[in-house]
Amino acid sequence: MAKASGYGQYCPLAMSAELLCNRWTMLLIRELLDGSTAFNEITRGVPLMSRTLLSNRLKELEAAGLVTRSGRPGGGKVTYRLSEAGQALGPVVRTMAEWGQSWIDVEPSLERLDADFLMWDIRRNVRRIAELPDRFVVQFEFKDAPDGKRQHWLIMTEQEIDLCHFDPGFEVDVFLETDLRTMTAVWMGWRDLSSATASDELSIHGNRRLAAMTPRWLGLSRLAQIKKQSAELRVRP
Repeated sequence: MAKASGYGQYCPLAMSAELLCNRWTMLLIRELLDGSTAFNEITRGVPLMSRTLLSNRLKELEAAGLVTRSGRPGGGKVTYRLSEAGQALGPVVRTMAEWGQSWIDVEPSLERLDADFLMWDIRRNVRRIAELPDRFVVQFEFKDAPDGKRQHWLIMTEQEIDLCHFDPGFEVDVFLETDLRTMTAVWMGWRDLSSATASDELSIHGNRRLAAMTPRWLGLSRLAQIKKQSAELRVRP
């Protein structure tokens, strides 16, 4: 008799879980839903995932029919996109994220600080408002981050928003200095930007006019609008 694999149930939930509940899979689908198509772009959304594992997992998702891969076999740019079945997971990913934002306690989340992912999330959600100059440069400095991850630069133009981890050499319009815990809490809507600046836990300086616009161009995570459940009802992962 052949050895059973997975959960051994015909239940659609069990079949879906076998396919989707491997570690990193839902995060890769999130990145593809958010518009990442190149391997290096996807890597920036899952910075703790090894490149070898990422490559293998993308191949698995392609074999399963969730991801399509395009590019010349002999070289050239390779892009990854979700198939129709993969795109249909959009509501599933959003619902899981919203549940986590609503029900998971804040403290465990703030124990898993990641400067690279935080900045990548900020980069894809900041707002290009009309009052900004043609090239708007913001320098973030996280005083408690490990060496090599303390400084990050956002460069906004009408064509694109770029994220650099090394000084791009442009004049900086606004400097934002804080610690990772405070910036993460503010970004996720767990802490008000105004209270963080009033307590000097977060400092914004540089061009006074542009610095004053920070709440408008910085914005918040797309999940920040989801209200947290009361503390006694929350779960701890």
